[in-house]
Amino acid sequence: MSGLRPETELVVQQSAHAFWTINLDDPLAAAPDMAGAKASDLARAVRQGLPVPPGFVIPVQCFPRGERYRNTGELRKAWARLSGNGARALAVRSSSTHEEGARGRYVSALDVKGWPEFLQAVTGVVASATGPATTAILVQPQLDLVSGGVLFGADPLEGRTDRVIVSAALGGPSALRDSQAATHYALNRRGKVVSVERDGGAPPEEPLTRPQLRTLVKLAARAAALFGGPQEIEFGFDREDALWLLQTRPLSSLTLPRARRPAS
Repeated sequence: MSGLRPETELVVQQSAHAFWTINLDDPLAAAPDMAGAKASDLARAVRQGLPVPPGFVIPVQCFPRGERYRNTGELRKAWARLSGNGARALAVRSSSTHEEGARGRYVSALDVKGWPEFLQAVTGVVASATGPATTAILVQPQLDLVSGGVLFGADPLEGRTDRVIVSAALGGPSALRDSQAATHYALNRRGKVVSVERDGGAPPEEPLTRPQLRTLVKLAARAAALFGGPQEIEFGFDREDALWLLQTRPLSSLTLPRARRPAS
């Protein structure tokens, strides 16, 4: 099968286009040609001990265009393990092999409960694909987040690599996208807050504590070391104050014209 690494081609040849799954902590999940860019980056983060929620991937090769799937038996087993046989809601998201070019093209299904709804969600995410890019499906628990947002490993507007920028809101990254109630933090590499700005609709209560912000600065440094450069990270804190890395992608070189020497 052209375009695949030898170790992944063998697995695909044995599948006969059945649904099968790969856990995020499996080395195969780190292969973009199987798991797509989003899931493979998370798999790499898992293997380095970064705080990624558990989950599994339905590989790209399970969705051959114009061909029927053989069975859903293994998929149901994976769903049952992750959801507690339906007791826990799941998030079903695309993981395109060309993630940057596919941003905004795929739907995501959140708070998915029950086996029939899960199958419908998988079908819906695949059906939302347009263009030549292929997609895998990333399945993770639906987290109960108190706050979250986007962590930038450098200042994406000024190109300052001595700064970490955090945009956050109560409720997590989805709340950040859906409202004008964000709080924006600029921090130095030691985790000291340099500035705080609030959107017009932001509540007086800040979404993040100073210890949480310092934890995010450390996460930005670990992610940059792993991926070879500053990252744009979606994150969330749950009710137990645990930090979760939900997605990571490189900051575009177009937004980082040059590094500046640390000013403080």
